[in-house]
Amino acid sequence: MSVDYRPLISGLRGKDNQPWKGSTVELSIFDSPDLLAIQPGNRKKLLSASTLSNENVGIMQRWIDDCIHNHPECRGASTSWVPTRLLEISYNDGDMSIRLVDTYHPLFPRESPFAALSHVWGNMNTNPRGPLRTVLSNYEHMRDAIPIESLPQNFVDMARTCVSLGIRYMWIDSLCIIQDSIQDWTYEAAQMHLVYQNAKVTIVATSATSSHDGFLHRNIDTIPALKIAYSVDHVDTAGADERASQYMVVCRYDDPLEKYYIFAVGRSKWNTRGWTMQERSLSTRCIHFCRNRMFFECRKGVWTEENDPLQEHDTVTSVLWPRGATTSFAELYEHWKLFLAEYCNRALTVPTDKLPAVQSVAAEITRVTGFEYLPYAGMWLHNLRNELLWFISPVADKSRPPQWRAPSWSWASVDGSLLFWQYSIRNAESSSPESLLHTLSKTPFEVLATDESFPDPRSETRGFLKVQTLVKKISRIQRLAEIPRQRSFFPYDLFTVSETSDGDVGETVFAYGQLDFEEDEKGIPKEAGSLLYLHVNGESRATGLILQRVCGSCDSGSGGDLGGGVSGAIAADSMWRRLGIGTVFQDRAQPAINEGTFSSGDMTQSIMMV
Repeated sequence: MSVDYRPLISGLRGKDNQPWKGSTVELSIFDSPDLLAIQPGNRKKLLSASTLSNENVGIMQRWIDDCIHNHPECRGASTSWVPTRLLEISYNDGDMSIRLVDTYHPLFPRESPFAALSHVWGNMNTNPRGPLRTVLSNYEHMRDAIPIESLPQNFVDMARTCVSLGIRYMWIDSLCIIQDSIQDWTYEAAQMHLVYQNAKVTIVATSATSSHDGFLHRNIDTIPALKIAYSVDHVDTAGADERASQYMVVCRYDDPLEKYYIFAVGRSKWNTRGWTMQERSLSTRCIHFCRNRMFFECRKGVWTEENDPLQEHDTVTSVLWPRGATTSFAELYEHWKLFLAEYCNRALTVPTDKLPAVQSVAAEITRVTGFEYLPYAGMWLHNLRNELLWFISPVADKSRPPQWRAPSWSWASVDGSLLFWQYSIRNAESSSPESLLHTLSKTPFEVLATDESFPDPRSETRGFLKVQTLVKKISRIQRLAEIPRQRSFFPYDLFTVSETSDGDVGETVFAYGQLDFEEDEKGIPKEAGSLLYLHVNGESRATGLILQRVCGSCDSGSGGDLGGGVSGAIAADSMWRRLGIGTVFQDRAQPAINEGTFSSGDMTQSIMMV
């Protein structure tokens, strides 16, 4: 347990002998009845001075074995699947050797368990040395032997942990993937969900801020502690009074919050990195090596080295990917949205890793549901009507990556705090047949084509999406001079040119909009036909996309008033990029901003977005 000490008088001093100015001191107390409890499940434990003490190794082995045999929610891992390569650890009389092995060799024991490492590489800009890596030029040497002195401390600590746990093989990303082979890296990155799912345990270097820090060091001996003897009245079975001698251990940690899993793991640098999110989410079970303590995490809950009661189950179940072959896409998609919202707030050393660092989670959804994932966009083909209306929080920092990595209609084309609109907020079935909502509900949104393979970065149409839907030409976008509260998210008026009832031609506001980046407003060409509203889903808060023409002619010249503009249909050779999102309704429900925006006579058009 812990207690807060609040002094009533001055004079308390800290370790530096300076007057203490704090208001409270948090102390952890371990009482002898808890430390000496007969039942192991009830027995509290003091932190070990050595991370790999015999006592701690025994605790880790019990955690793993109990999870394997008694946690049905954690099942699903294969005992025969192994990665393409593993690191083999040989240990004899204190001498350790490591080499890279190819698991496809017929003599490799495929039933052998392996452990996976999840760690932070470190800042490659300030420390270009980074971790040791397997490349084409040293591949054969790595298969012969890897000098221990060449390994960063995280890898040495990983090997020591595996030896203590009796695990002969380990998987480390920078060594088991050929880093300068695009073909190998692409293939192996897509297999990561299987690596972490099928590892016997994932060893997490939670406390390390780079691959060179290590995660086994402790400074328990510097923590102030006091052992206090006391006695209590005790009545034995014969009824005689006795005094039983007991004791308590009182200690004060430098950071009291570090004993709590949610802070020790959640506030770590490891938990801010993009790649580590899918590694944690997909792992069957993890042991977190935090500062001076360990935590065990699986889908059942969290256990601590001090043997605190099972804790943070809700937090774990919201972080770890659900298991179960019968899980529906709807359930998994809710997890996917939460996953992306958290993931997009994390950092990536290489900006182009934005999509590769989530594709293993997508592969897990595909494995269970069979639905098609678009790896170049980070979206689901059958669900595009909902996913296209993503937006970046306007109150958070946002930016575009320094180089192309995804089409403009994909959330991966920007950096920022990602959110998805709630849909089905309007009931088209109960709307009037003459209403705009009813009209929109009767008009299909159809995906005609997408890239069939990862797009060529040299191509103008890389990552294209071709859809058939209602469109409206935008004649002008104008930001409100004064923005009322109800328009705070959609501060732009979208105008179109239309004919009035008496035959005059003029501009009218038909929708409200929000640009992904306000600075794009300055770069919008003045010529007619350069902007377009593309309708996506009338039952969502945002109902469509604001597009800008990037190439192709303006009109097809076919005549007719398709889409409500005074010019003709959109030219078939036009290509468009996303500028933002818009809505044709005034608020979350009805009415429409302009009931005449679309009519039942309007025809859908084919639009290609890049």
